[in-house]
Amino acid sequence: MCFFLAEGFRHTHDKKKYYFRLLLFAVISQPVYYIYVYGTAPTSILHFMRNMSMMVSLMLAFICLLILTNDKLNITAKGILTVITISFAQFADWGYIIPVWTIIFFFFNKGKYMMLAAFIAATIIILPVTFLKYYDSFAAFSFNYGALFALIPLQLYNGKRERSSTPLKKKINCWFFYIYYPLHMMVIILIAIESQKRYYSLTFRYICDILYELLFII
Repeated sequence: MCFFLAEGFRHTHDKKKYYFRLLLFAVISQPVYYIYVYGTAPTSILHFMRNMSMMVSLMLAFICLLILTNDKLNITAKGILTVITISFAQFADWGYIIPVWTIIFFFFNKGKYMMLAAFIAATIIILPVTFLKYYDSFAAFSFNYGALFALIPLQLYNGKRERSSTPLKKKINCWFFYIYYPLHMMVIILIAIESQKRYYSLTFRYICDILYELLFII
């Protein structure tokens, strides 16, 4: 989704509408995400606001692109505002890496190998800084580097829109990931409620986490 966001920002005719679409689904997804992660409704507004969903991370990434492409701001102002915006990502799913990935995909689009090198470097450096503290060992953390498999579809992308795309297909492509994100969590929550076997629920959730991890990077 980071790559799609960068490409969408580049080609959209209405950045304001794009932003409010992200905001809308961030609001819709947040309570679902919280229950998905903690298994209960929030009891503290502060805790609820400090544990935001992936949609908030993407919204912050979008704001970073708005700042960095604003010709009215000088380079110092752009740098300060971008750092501040990225810092808020610490309270959202996947943290700092989402805006960083999006910025890389947007500004390195002309040089594929430079983009891939920057993506690999950011992934190797930032992921452990953000997530290693939540794991007992580096080996337990290392599955997060599965994000690097996103390099495969990125290499296959030719930068061109599908010519045979119909209006319906365009609509589906536009809305699928927005709807998929809260919906897939709702489905897993329902499975967890129905299932009395905790191991089955957590294993299913773990598999789904890996799958949508790749989807949101792309």
